[in-house]
Amino acid sequence: MIFEAGSKKKEKERRQREKQDIVMELPGFLDQVLLLMDSGLILRDAFMKVAKEYETVPARDRGFFRGRVLDIALNSRRTGDDVIALFYDFSCRTDVKELKKAGNFLYENRNRGTEIWDRLSELSEGLWQERKRLCLERMRIAETKMSFPLGIMLISLILMTSAPAIMQIT
Repeated sequence: MIFEAGSKKKEKERRQREKQDIVMELPGFLDQVLLLMDSGLILRDAFMKVAKEYETVPARDRGFFRGRVLDIALNSRRTGDDVIALFYDFSCRTDVKELKKAGNFLYENRNRGTEIWDRLSELSEGLWQERKRLCLERMRIAETKMSFPLGIMLISLILMTSAPAIMQIT
């Protein structure tokens, strides 16, 4: 019973870390795809080029999202399936709304050409704003966690500086 509760807690923490990794990595991924599309590549080739770049990163440093993108690209090469359809399937399996939005958008607009660039740029900008909001939230949490130890240190400094004066009075 206790083991199950610990296991569920670890699973929930793992999912939360995966979700945070996706939210942090997705804007950069979309920007890379946009830059490659702006240089003349089609969506599929841009996706594959980004995945190939992820392949150069050591496995321990990839993170969850980069690892899944690499898996999608490798699976597409092996089976011949459409990489955007595989990315869409991955996005549907997660419970991250930003990834679902990006996957749905890419899947629906994969054949539209230049029109996709403007919309993908808007989506990427919104994701960067979400990433900033998440970072600010983490920063506020860190400030809150640090205020108690700083208060204790302030009290100890006051006691240390006033102790000699109190000793002279008595």
